[in-house]
Amino acid sequence: METLKSKLVQYRAGHILEVGTGTGKFIPMMLNIFNGIDQIVGIDMDHDALLEAKNTYIENTKIDFVAMNAEQLSYEDHTFNTVCISNALHHMPPESKVLDEMKRVLKSEGLFLINELVCDGQNEAQLTHVMYHHFSAEIDRRLGIYHHQTYTKQDVLDLIRDKGIRIEIVYEYNESKGNVRAEQDIVLVTEACRKHIERTKDLSDYIEFKRRGEEIIERLNTVGIQRPTQLMVLGKVEA
Repeated sequence: METLKSKLVQYRAGHILEVGTGTGKFIPMMLNIFNGIDQIVGIDMDHDALLEAKNTYIENTKIDFVAMNAEQLSYEDHTFNTVCISNALHHMPPESKVLDEMKRVLKSEGLFLINELVCDGQNEAQLTHVMYHHFSAEIDRRLGIYHHQTYTKQDVLDLIRDKGIRIEIVYEYNESKGNVRAEQDIVLVTEACRKHIERTKDLSDYIEFKRRGEEIIERLNTVGIQRPTQLMVLGKVEA
């Protein structure tokens, strides 16, 4: 992370917009890598997640959270110095206007940050997470909810370039995890797998989904689980 911070040392983050902030899990990363933060505004449509985020950062007067549709941002053009989105590309259908809206509200010399999980080059514990995510994404799609499987690194870079964002910095990192078979994580993901299996009970191929879910649970107990490599891409909007 120090390598990334050294590349950003001259950049003043100013007013930051984070789209799809959820409970604010990416905010510590922004606080770590950016200098000169005036304000962070996190937006989301999940009111429960926003309430949790507000409670987490209640003592930080530079951080605010707003319920807002990311496809219809209520901000004027060129409002923010920095715009960020983390682990949300795979939830955005091709026709989504989210990235276009983020480009609209970004100042001309501002920085665009996209952070996304990727599926290639993973260790065995990380592959468990990839399998779980592909499993849950396929169930969502079968139930009419857009949810793309974990992208490859090249997929992410291509998506960003296709949106007219000029890539300046590409940085990969992994979470620090000493025990990939931590009981708390295994219990949490096992319960999630079972809930996903239950969602498929009325589908014609329920038995196949049940088999796959049970395979993931078995794998959890043998090789463990770790979040996949995250690809952080920083760029500028092309004129």
